[in-house]
Amino acid sequence: MDRVRWTPAVVRLMAALMLSMFVAAMDSTVVGTALPTIARELGQFSLYPWVFSAYLITATTSVPLWGRLADLKGRKPVLLVGLAIFVIASVLCAASPGMGWLIAFRTLQGIGAGCVQPLVFTILSDVFPLAQRARLTGFFSAMWAIAAIVGPALGALFVATAGWRWIFLINLPVGVVATALIAGYREQRPATATGGLDARSALLLTAGIALLLWGLGAGSSDATPNWVLVALAVAVIAAFGLVEARSPRPILPLDLLRHPVIGPAVLLAILGGTIMFGVTAYLPLHVQRVYGGSVYAAGVAVGAMSIGWPLASSSAGWVMVRVGYQRLVLGGSALLLLGTAMLVLGPLGPGTAWDGAASLVVGAGMGLFSAPLLIVVQNLVPWERRGAVTAMNQFARTIGGAVGVSLLGVLVQLYVRKAADPLAAGAALAAGLHAVFVVLLLLAVISFGTGLAILLQGYASRRHVVVLPTQDRDADSRAGAAGP
Repeated sequence: MDRVRWTPAVVRLMAALMLSMFVAAMDSTVVGTALPTIARELGQFSLYPWVFSAYLITATTSVPLWGRLADLKGRKPVLLVGLAIFVIASVLCAASPGMGWLIAFRTLQGIGAGCVQPLVFTILSDVFPLAQRARLTGFFSAMWAIAAIVGPALGALFVATAGWRWIFLINLPVGVVATALIAGYREQRPATATGGLDARSALLLTAGIALLLWGLGAGSSDATPNWVLVALAVAVIAAFGLVEARSPRPILPLDLLRHPVIGPAVLLAILGGTIMFGVTAYLPLHVQRVYGGSVYAAGVAVGAMSIGWPLASSSAGWVMVRVGYQRLVLGGSALLLLGTAMLVLGPLGPGTAWDGAASLVVGAGMGLFSAPLLIVVQNLVPWERRGAVTAMNQFARTIGGAVGVSLLGVLVQLYVRKAADPLAAGAALAAGLHAVFVVLLLLAVISFGTGLAILLQGYASRRHVVVLPTQDRDADSRAGAAGP
């Protein structure tokens, strides 16, 4: 079976997955523009960073757990549970009487959101053979970037009209429609993972990542690190690694990191996530404080990344089935190298337009290799490990970005704290931001080296080259995967 026919059942499933992906992606950005209004209305302004940070922590730490559960219990029931948690938490966020309640409900909402993206891409890999999936995965990845543009604008619209609570209430009808459409999906399970969920591993992973993000300044208004918490987090994560290595039912498939394709793919996800989130976090500050640009100019500059990503991602699937994934990985990492080099050379360029062009190039680089690498790692494992490896890919990019941005913030603060007066503070900030861009360039160099190694390894061993359609493990089992 080389292709899955677009029956009404398949169309309904794709509509449900697109709605689920879009609403979860948008919710990670829609809150930003509403936060000042929320803090002013609910009070306790000092707590407002936690509205975003609590969501980030649980949306990150829960991803591997959802991936493992999807392999154990099946994709459909796990995705329905995740959507239910997300929608219920959204309604509770809208009804929050105070800042503390909102933070608690955002924490719950992040748990549900952590389920959506890995499960969407896992279901795509279950239903479609590689040739079709290459195109669809690029399209779904592009939706995530589009949501990054739509989210802030929609948040501002709701704040100015119906009120900030509607940024959460809008998830209710969308979630109900998505749930109804997914309920009709008839999932087939060609295999079942053995064992259960290791409670020790789950607890250690969640505690370790939460302590690490907290210790690096997540939720702190001045991003001040707490090195005692960081040291404790490292110890807990090390304990998690020891437990996982001996566990018969690991949450993260760490053994797959030894694979000659999967290991480099995860490394690229970590590096790419750090570069992407680093540009998103510090480019607006560079435009406003170094070039003296407006808030609008800063938004346009960083928003260019969300234009480059979907354009490259939507075309990557079509190109991949013709030239293979290795060239796309090398091309994408080369664009990361070019984009970060442009940021380092920013003072030589035409101000904000130069920053926007660099952001566009970085986004195109991420879009060019993210979807192909995900497709390849999915194609290299059986059904009963696909949920876990998909979740590991997303987890690597997210945790790389979250930890990387926090460490880059520490670097900026090292420069700023040396300034003795306001004039010197401006120069120190500019120097700190330039140092951030230099670090991102060094990470891009490592990314390019990794991409080059993947290309050379592909030439050396044709076992890992994607050849359509013979390497698609489950092509014969997909004919009825989406129902009649």
